[in-house]
Amino acid sequence: MILSKPGYIKIYGHRGARGDLPENTLESFRYLFENNIHAYETDILISKDLIPVITHDFKLDPSYTKDVNGNWIEDENIKIIDLTYEEILKYNVGTLNKLSRYGRKFINQKSLDNQKIQKLSDLLKLSSDNDFDDLLINLEIKSTPIEEGLTPSPEDTVNIVIDEVSRSNLSDKIIYSSFDWRVLREIKERDPKIPRAHLTSGAKGKIYDKSPWLDFTPLHSEVELPKLIKALGGSAWHPNYKDVNKEVIEISRNEGLPINVWTVNREQDMLRMIDYGVDGIMTDYPLKLKEICDKEDINWF
Repeated sequence: MILSKPGYIKIYGHRGARGDLPENTLESFRYLFENNIHAYETDILISKDLIPVITHDFKLDPSYTKDVNGNWIEDENIKIIDLTYEEILKYNVGTLNKLSRYGRKFINQKSLDNQKIQKLSDLLKLSSDNDFDDLLINLEIKSTPIEEGLTPSPEDTVNIVIDEVSRSNLSDKIIYSSFDWRVLREIKERDPKIPRAHLTSGAKGKIYDKSPWLDFTPLHSEVELPKLIKALGGSAWHPNYKDVNKEVIEISRNEGLPINVWTVNREQDMLRMIDYGVDGIMTDYPLKLKEICDKEDINWF
């Protein structure tokens, strides 16, 4: 697994290519492969019948979810964990409501008919069919330490996801990430050789001394994050791009810790992150980033 390549930027399609196609759908990931993008980030939750599925929110999002009759759902409290996979398949997630607050952010996203929340196994099958040498899959395991009843325990969640991955031929192409560092600890306890990326977001108020999101780890300064993650055995650091500067990226580089920032959509921010020296960029517009790199003679992979 190549997480860092000197003089190159790794382009990660965020939730597939959310800016262009419905997020976390197989068509969105297929779009990446068809356009020579070999890395992506996606989100994993667990259904009531313990099937890992590809979706970002703990609850169905009315901004892009329609019911069996083709109407936008109105209930904002339908939990993924309360639905069997058969029940999940009744919903369509191929259209974004452009009138919603969320939809207005991606006004040019295309609609696709009959798009369902997919099983992780379906995405792994698609990825296996496109198993490039530099294929890299970032599976973000969704979990929260501040609200119960949204997921199985971190230990159970980790075992369900990794057991599913083990049935594929892609174990060596996957890095696991999570904002909930309890999840990363459970992965380490299961097998310390499994690559783990520590997600952080100061903008969401998750970074502070003994934060539950950081598994109650002591932290005296955010500048210490790269050293802390390295000490915990992390394989990479995945911060919000708004939280980084040249100083902290230099610290991360000195620690030998690759740094992949999220979610960078504006050209000026892409170029600034490249100038800072990050290893990878997660973006809703991976083709746009590829075009910018080609235009500016920036190496990418």
